[in-house]
Amino acid sequence: MYRKVFSLLVFLTGLVFLVSCTNRTTTISGTIDKQTKLLYSNPDLAVCFDNFLDTLVPDDQGRFELKFNLKEGRFMILKMPDSRNKYFIPVLPGEHYEISIGKNNEFSVDGANKEGIALYQSVLNHDPYTMKWSIFENDTLSCDEMIKKIKRGELAKFKKLLDDKEITSSFYKLINDDRDCFYAFVAAWLNLWDMLAIYRRPETDESILTEKNTMKQLQNIFDRYKPDDKDFIKSPSWTEYALFMYTEIYLQYLKKHIDRDRIESLIDPEQHFSFWFEQTKQSFSGNRLESALALLIYRKGSEVESSIPAYRYFKEKYPASPYLNYFEEQMNETIELYTGNKSDPSIRFTENSDSINSLSALISRFKGKKLYVDVWATWCAPCRKEFQYKDSLEIILEQHDITPLYISLDNENQNKKWKALVYANHLKGFHFRANQAFIDDLKLYWGGEKGKKSFLIPWYMFIDENGNILEKHARRPSEIVATKRLSD
Repeated sequence: MYRKVFSLLVFLTGLVFLVSCTNRTTTISGTIDKQTKLLYSNPDLAVCFDNFLDTLVPDDQGRFELKFNLKEGRFMILKMPDSRNKYFIPVLPGEHYEISIGKNNEFSVDGANKEGIALYQSVLNHDPYTMKWSIFENDTLSCDEMIKKIKRGELAKFKKLLDDKEITSSFYKLINDDRDCFYAFVAAWLNLWDMLAIYRRPETDESILTEKNTMKQLQNIFDRYKPDDKDFIKSPSWTEYALFMYTEIYLQYLKKHIDRDRIESLIDPEQHFSFWFEQTKQSFSGNRLESALALLIYRKGSEVESSIPAYRYFKEKYPASPYLNYFEEQMNETIELYTGNKSDPSIRFTENSDSINSLSALISRFKGKKLYVDVWATWCAPCRKEFQYKDSLEIILEQHDITPLYISLDNENQNKKWKALVYANHLKGFHFRANQAFIDDLKLYWGGEKGKKSFLIPWYMFIDENGNILEKHARRPSEIVATKRLSD
C-alpha cells in the first residue's frame, strides 16, 4: 500500500513538473479604436523592452487577438503608435485576457488576475517623461527609507488581492520580482547620481571616504538584486537596471574606466562601447546575455564604429536570434557609413557649413522653404527620444509643405557619430552641424535677451518661406503627432 501511495505521489509530482515546463497558449484579445494600430512587445523575446515592438492591425470593428506560447509568466507592453501612453500587462501561461483601449486611452481588462493587472497600471515604472524623483525626498526619512516605504505600500495592495483570492500566487510572485527589480533600479540610480556629484567636486579625504561608502552601498544593491537574475529579466525595468545602471555606469566607476576631468563623457559610446561590450559578456549568462548584448547594440550600436565587431560577434553567436529583426538593418547602415558606401538622397548635409556663423545666415540658404527646425545633439537623450515620432511627423509636415531642418550642436570630433545617428534614424531633410560662433548666436534667440548664456534642447522652431521665425518655441514632434496640429 505504501509503495502504491509513494508511486502515485511521484507520478503526480512529475506530472505537475511536466505541465509547468510545457508551453501553454496565452491569448490577449480585445478592442481598440479601429483607426489605430496596436504596438505590442514581442513575446518571443526574453526581455520586455518598449522599443522591441511589433505591429498588429485590428479588423474593421477594432477587434484584435494575440496568441503566443509561454512556459512562465512575463510582462507584455501594449501601446498605440505616436502615443506616450503604454500599458504593462502581467500575463501567465494558458490564460485569456480581454483588453479594451478607448479613443482617449481609457483602459480596462477582463480575465485572470484582472484586479492585479488593473492595479499594476498605477504602480511606479520608469519613464523619462513622467518619472518624478522628488517623491523619494523627505525631510525625516532617507532615500533608502522612502524607497522601502513606497515599495511596501505597493506590495501591500497586491498582497491584499492575494489574500482575497483576486490574484494567484504565481501572479503575485511575478509582481514581487518586478518590484524588486524596479526599486533596485531606483536605489542604484540615486546612489549613482551621488557618485556623479562626488566626481564633480575636487578630490579630498572627505570625498574619497564618501565615494568609498557610496560604492559599498551600490555593491550591496547589486549583490542582493543580481542583474543576471533569471526572474528579473521579465521585468520592464530590467533594461535600465541591468544594462544602464550596472553595466554602463556602475562598472565604469568600479573599474575606474572614466576620466574625472571629463565626467560628462560617462555615457559616451565613443569612449566606452568596447568596455561595455566586454563587461556585458562577463556579467551575464543564458538568455540574459543574448538580451543584454542585443540591447547594447540596438541602443548604442548605430553611434560608433566600435560597435561593428560587437554586431558581428552577436550574429555569429546567435545567428537565428529574433532580436536581429530590430537592429540588423540599422547596423548594416552603420557598416555602410563607416566603409564610405552610404548615401541617401532624402538626407542632405549642408555644404560649407563651417562658414555659417549665425541662424540668419543658415536660414537664408533655404529662402522659399517653410522650415521646422530641430535643435539637438547626439548626447541629448530627450532629443533622440523624439525621433520615434519622425515618420508620422514627416507626413504632417509634408501636408503643410514644411521641410525639416536639423541643427546639431555636436563638436567636430563627433562628426561621424552625428552622421551615423542621422542615417540610423532615417532623419529625412536638411542637416547642419553648428560651430561655436553659430551656437553663441543661437543663444540670442532663446529668450530674446541679449547676452543670454544658455538654452535648452531639444528646441524646435517654425520659420516661414521668407525666413521669418513664426514660432520661436514650437511644439515637439510627440505633441504635434498626438494632436495632429502644428500649433495651438
